[in-house]
Amino acid sequence: MNHRSFNKVSKSKVLQSALDLFSSKGYSETKMSEIARDSGLSVGALYLRFKSKEDLCLELIKDQTKDFDEQIKNLPDEDPAEALKKYITLNLEYSFQKRQMISMFFKEFNLPFLQPLRRNFFKAQHKIIADILIAGTKRGIFRPMNIKDTAAMIFASIRGAVLLKLIFGIGEVKKMSDSLFQLITNGIRKHPE
Repeated sequence: MNHRSFNKVSKSKVLQSALDLFSSKGYSETKMSEIARDSGLSVGALYLRFKSKEDLCLELIKDQTKDFDEQIKNLPDEDPAEALKKYITLNLEYSFQKRQMISMFFKEFNLPFLQPLRRNFFKAQHKIIADILIAGTKRGIFRPMNIKDTAAMIFASIRGAVLLKLIFGIGEVKKMSDSLFQLITNGIRKHPE
């Protein structure tokens, strides 16, 4: 492949090819040669862009999650109840929009290089939820609670809803989001609605 062909294949095309193959075959079963072929690059040109399949996968995850990170980073600054509702909705909507990536994570749960990524993701999400809960408790909207455990349970509930939809096809995003918000807030509100 000549240099001009290398420049004609966009990074997003390569990442989409990797996503399609990782989600259908699994990371472990996908070869760099398949990604190169699917995206229209030679194997050598692919390795010029990404030094390994692991680097390609990490870049894919970064690309797939950047818009989500931007949308949720300022939520704790909003009204706590509204922030929590928006956080739940964004999580569910995003998970269903990015179901190919989520599927890859299910298939490849034990990949060692993904473990720190998962831990960091959980810590970041836990902090956002905890900050929302702390703000709501301080404002008297939420009753006093064990913030750490409650944040973990909210995160687990959202992930459970995602699994229900993705694996079993149960539920509609908007209704699930509203129901989950009501379930959670009726448990933590000082004066349930």
